[in-house]
Amino acid sequence: MFDLVIESLPELAKLESTVSDLERQHGEASARVQSLAHKTAQAREDDLNREALALNSGRKVPNASEPGLREQLDGAGRDLEVLERRLTLANSDRAIYLSQHHAEILGLLQRAHGDHGERVAAAATQALEALLALFRCEDAARDLARRHPAPALENSGGPESVSVVWGNLTTVNVGGVNRGALEGTLRQLISMGAPTLIEAGAEDDEDVA
Repeated sequence: MFDLVIESLPELAKLESTVSDLERQHGEASARVQSLAHKTAQAREDDLNREALALNSGRKVPNASEPGLREQLDGAGRDLEVLERRLTLANSDRAIYLSQHHAEILGLLQRAHGDHGERVAAAATQALEALLALFRCEDAARDLARRHPAPALENSGGPESVSVVWGNLTTVNVGGVNRGALEGTLRQLISMGAPTLIEAGAEDDEDVA
């Protein structure tokens, strides 16, 4: 979550690393418990079947495999419970740090936001200049075709199909590029270079709106 500013917060980086590592261990431990639980249940069934078959055949009952697996399952289950408690404690330490250093972290995020906003605005400014130049080329080509049309070729073929467009003729309803939408999007991106205040709860306010 704080990867853009984590280099400036070594203590938070350590806490994040601890939580991430414990989450990984917890996932692995949980998978081990599930696997051992399945193997233990299957071993119990196999042990019972072998014992029943041996008794009916008058043979010695073979050693059961369930007890060994049951012991492994109990150990794995205990390890998982310990990891769950460690993860809870690590998340608590992380939450305490975030609460105590809220202003510092918010300031770093604001600066990072401004830096990346400037980068977005600079790229969008170049894109807008190129886009407007492209539009001017298109307009010049249309003006040339209107004022000085190319010589008409002799029509020796059959009639061509006709497309009917209802409503105002625009670049949208004839399948062309929506110039206004493109230009508006780029101008909006350019505006991201202006200072923007990030306040706590801003996202919640937007959601409510």
